[in-house]
Amino acid sequence: MQTNLWRIEGDSVKLSLHPGQSKAWRSEKRFPFIIAGTQGGKTSFGPWWLRREIQKHGAGDYLAVTASFDLFKLKMLPEMRMVFETVLDIGRWWAGERVIELKDPETGKFHAKRSDDPMWGRIILRSAQSKGGLESATAKAAWLDECGQDGFTLEDWEAVQRRLSLNQGRALGTTTPYNIGWLKSEIYDPWRDGTDPDVEVINFPSTMNPLFPQAEYDRMEAKMQTWRFQMFYDGLLVRPAGLIYDAFNSSFLVDRFPIPDGWPRAVGIDFGGAN
Repeated sequence: MQTNLWRIEGDSVKLSLHPGQSKAWRSEKRFPFIIAGTQGGKTSFGPWWLRREIQKHGAGDYLAVTASFDLFKLKMLPEMRMVFETVLDIGRWWAGERVIELKDPETGKFHAKRSDDPMWGRIILRSAQSKGGLESATAKAAWLDECGQDGFTLEDWEAVQRRLSLNQGRALGTTTPYNIGWLKSEIYDPWRDGTDPDVEVINFPSTMNPLFPQAEYDRMEAKMQTWRFQMFYDGLLVRPAGLIYDAFNSSFLVDRFPIPDGWPRAVGIDFGGAN
C-alpha cells in the first residue's frame, strides 16, 4: 500500500517527504510554521509530525486544531483518522469527546472502556470556533492547520501557547496565507528579523508537491491578480492591492507634534448606512 507521502514496507511505514516537508521535519525550532501554497502537502504532513512528538514525549494530551468546524470535519479529522487508525493502528476515535485515544505502546492496548475513562494518551481535536475547547488540556505538542484563516485569531494562538507552557511543548503551524494579520506580525516578521529564536518559517509553492500540476499553477498565474496568486499559490505574505494600503510603509510615519493653530482643517464624516 502506498501514497505519495507514505508507504508500507513490511512492518514499518516509510515517509517520502518533498523538500519543503523535509525542511519542516528537520526543524528543531519550538514553533515551525509551514506557510505555503494551496495543496502543497501541508495537512497531509501534520499528523506525521504530531506522531513523532508523541513518540518523543509519551503519555499525555496533544492538540490538533484547525480554523473552523467545517475544516475540522472535512479535512483534519479524515487525515488524522487515516494516519492514526488506518495506517498506524494506534488510535481510536471517540466522536462524543472529539478525541483520538492512543494505545499504550507497552501493552499495545487501549485503556479506556468509555470516552471519559483515563487514557494512556489522547489527541484532542478542536476548531478555533470552539473557544473553550482550547483551554481544556495541558498539552505536550500541538498541530495547527490553516491557522492563517480569519477564523484562527491571535487569541487562539495565545490560548494554544498557554496549553503548551507547562511542558514547553512544540507547535507546528501549517497554512496558506489568507491575510496580513497575526501570522505576519507574530510569526513571519520575527523570524525574518531574527528577533524570535523559537520560530522558523518554511515556505514553498504549490508545485513543491510533486502531485500538483505545473499547468494548473501556470493557468492560475495567468488569470489571477499577482498579489492573490503569490499568496495562494506561492505562500507569500504580500499586501493586497489597493488605493493606498499596498503602497504604505513605515517611512510615511512621523513623530507626534502639536498641530499649529493656523493650519487649515478638513473634516470628513461618514455616518454609515445603519445611521
